Amino acid sequence: MLSYWSYEQEEHDIPPAPAGFMWPYQCEEWRKEQLNGVSPEDASVLRARLDELDQKDGYIVANAWLSSVVERYELLNKISVMRPVVAKEVMRLARVDGDEAAMIWLRRVVKRLHFCDKVITELDGEGLHKWAEERRYKFESTLYRVFMDEGSDAMRRWIDANLQDVGVEFDCWGDTDKVAGMTARMITPEWWVRQAKKQWVVVESVLRECGQVERFKSPYLSNWALNKAEKQKENNRAFLESWEAVNDFGQCFSLAQLSEKGVSNPDNRFSELIVRAKGLEEIALEEGHDGWFLTLTSPSKYHPMSDGHRNPKFWRAGCPTVRETHLYMMNVWKKFRAWCSNHGIQFYGLRTVEPHHDGTPHWHLMLWVEPARSAEFLDAFKRYALEEDGNERGAKKYRVKIEKIDQEKGSAVGYIVKYISKNIHGKHVDTDHETGRSGTDAANRIVGWARLNRIRQFQFVGGASVTVWRELRRLGKDKAPKHFSDIYHAANRADYGGFVKLMGGVFAGKYQTLKAHYSDAEQNQYGEMVKSVKGVARGVEVVVTRLYEWTIQRSVSGSGSSSLEEREAVPWTRVNNCTRSVFDRNYEPTNYGGGDQYVGAS
Repeated sequence: MLSYWSYEQEEHDIPPAPAGFMWPYQCEEWRKEQLNGVSPEDASVLRARLDELDQKDGYIVANAWLSSVVERYELLNKISVMRPVVAKEVMRLARVDGDEAAMIWLRRVVKRLHFCDKVITELDGEGLHKWAEERRYKFESTLYRVFMDEGSDAMRRWIDANLQDVGVEFDCWGDTDKVAGMTARMITPEWWVRQAKKQWVVVESVLRECGQVERFKSPYLSNWALNKAEKQKENNRAFLESWEAVNDFGQCFSLAQLSEKGVSNPDNRFSELIVRAKGLEEIALEEGHDGWFLTLTSPSKYHPMSDGHRNPKFWRAGCPTVRETHLYMMNVWKKFRAWCSNHGIQFYGLRTVEPHHDGTPHWHLMLWVEPARSAEFLDAFKRYALEEDGNERGAKKYRVKIEKIDQEKGSAVGYIVKYISKNIHGKHVDTDHETGRSGTDAANRIVGWARLNRIRQFQFVGGASVTVWRELRRLGKDKAPKHFSDIYHAANRADYGGFVKLMGGVFAGKYQTLKAHYSDAEQNQYGEMVKSVKGVARGVEVVVTRLYEWTIQRSVSGSGSSSLEEREAVPWTRVNNCTRSVFDRNYEPTNYGGGDQYVGAS
């Protein structure tokens, strides 16, 4: 009897094929089709294995094996240099939970990764902007062609397809102005850069799921994300140093100099937070309020690591991201605040957010409340903190910690200063006890973690408007307002406690003495009506704090790369040429994006 591989096909002499049988040419074509989506290197490995199985077990068994593994190789081929760590995790999952569970996770990984061929792992700086310009040009030119050939409905479908491709949710198709604003953004390279950078968050989530973020490997965030953060800082610094701002009085400063004067400077940010926290503490002492230091931690299923090992609850919960965990805690906080409001319990203080070594966020809160309401205040906090999975082992011990602030042992700010420092620059922390690293190294990682995941690290509860505080401190002594000079002087001498009291107290809310004053709504470069802060006001009394019109331009002596076009100076205002609300037949591509993209009929 002839073997399968030695049979010579003749058109006039082909017997009926048994179940699972293929003629040689059919088998080869089928295998080529199966291997079409894998890399050449993988195809070579798979063909070698097929040859072994053909000789050992026959081609039917070999083809069945290929069918069972080819999807894994196709998916791994789509994730570029992330492949080694993801492939290792697939094998681990297959051993622990079985092949199907491993494949479900791998499919999810590839589905979440947009531009996963190279952008998320390799491109940066000028390379990233070049890629963004190519994507922008392709989008705009195709958009114009689709609109001219097929009309506005087809144009909207093209926009929607591109938004879905990059994972952007948009549900305002009935609002023509918002559609136009979104379109105007999508024809700029900056928009595509932002979408690519959002994918860095997804990459970091995948690396965290693969066990790359933990105490002994890379605490708080992966080494990949840390390198990205460091590179981004270098790019930002180069940009700020290569551009300058000139006002209408001829004064000129580099953007780097201006940045150093604001709260983007870590030292200034740290000082402001300490001053504000100290001011609230002074008020609490005057009022005789109880101070509490609270820690809120999420349920165990939100943590990828447990006792130094991979946490199976994390996988069963679908691998919650850092952002999803933070949203869970915000929801707990929202319920707790609503309960306090409904029961007439007022409190004030400061909330800080920082990561565990595996990147899972937790909260520290320094809060003050009337002594008579402390017991029910704390009971409600514990109740909502343990509402989800509150009966799991260790929940009551580890997920909620409550400590009363004892002034005899030290000030309230002393309780929180190390957390503030650790989350900004680490200068006042010798050693990070969770990781054993220096305070500076821990701070660099934590700040990178917060920026990557868009986590607001600090938030005050109660107090007074920090916008008014900052605007008043912009004024020089010779420009002190006559109408509310007492509030100005409190802000100018950094007396936050006095400032809050003059503004109406910690619970003044919308009834504060002064409010921020905004300009009239103006159109931005995307055709949207926006306002900007111009000063402070009390009723009809207005003090303008933004005294100059600034223009930004490339520095003559500066060097470094920038994502902005080299063109004439752009006003440092929200005023720019706007887009129209709908496309018309006079629309023409811009070749660079932004404003001026409409050509009127002559």
